[in-house]
Amino acid sequence: MLRAYHPFDVPAEATTLTLSREESFHIVKVLRARSDEKITAFDGRGNSWTGHMLSADPKALEISIETREHIEPPKCKIALAQMLPKGSLTDDIIRAAVEIGLAGFYPILGARSEMKLDSARAEHKLERWRAIAVEACKQSGNPFVPEIFPVASSKEFFAKMKNESAGTLKLTASLEAGTRTCREIENDFRQNPPEKILWLVGPEGDLSPEEYASARAVGFLPARLGNFVLRVPTAALYCLSVADQMRGNLQ
Repeated sequence: MLRAYHPFDVPAEATTLTLSREESFHIVKVLRARSDEKITAFDGRGNSWTGHMLSADPKALEISIETREHIEPPKCKIALAQMLPKGSLTDDIIRAAVEIGLAGFYPILGARSEMKLDSARAEHKLERWRAIAVEACKQSGNPFVPEIFPVASSKEFFAKMKNESAGTLKLTASLEAGTRTCREIENDFRQNPPEKILWLVGPEGDLSPEEYASARAVGFLPARLGNFVLRVPTAALYCLSVADQMRGNLQ
């Protein structure tokens, strides 16, 4: 079944909906869908509408509404604060993270980030990452499009984290000595499950000593990821997989 992004309100009494020009073109011209093909439109907030194409119009594709569905978001959200690695690795991280169930993504220019962005390039990257997140939702069937926050410096990010909800479990993927395992940290929260699990992952070269100190100052707990040093995308997906398993255990 084809899936289309439709981030607009649909009246309860509506019997049809019309996709945007971009979505219509993609389905008709790129995917070459035929009339009467079945499509699910979703708004990225847990609502979806399934029906058949009424016409193969590449500018305004209309579909019937035969079934509606609303899915409640998970009680515990998972989020990733990623100090930006080089090249297109962030694109790959976002795609895979959405498949795991990412709810929020904080892109950070850390002290050791090799990527350099001026304001124009940062805005372009943000638009690209948001588009990648939507495409990953289409591919995976995830009904919730994650929030992709604007690029921030590590100083700006840590300042923001001072006001983060007390219900957020903040974890740092740490290479420092004396860190605890994820299982040990999970056991501490069995009596008071978090509303969100937020991982902070460094770039190539890891967080700087100053960034580790700033993370601890705003409540991030250092956690050990296995026995070996992981590449950035591996570490990010390891963390999110642990978070997904952890929230299941803590519910």
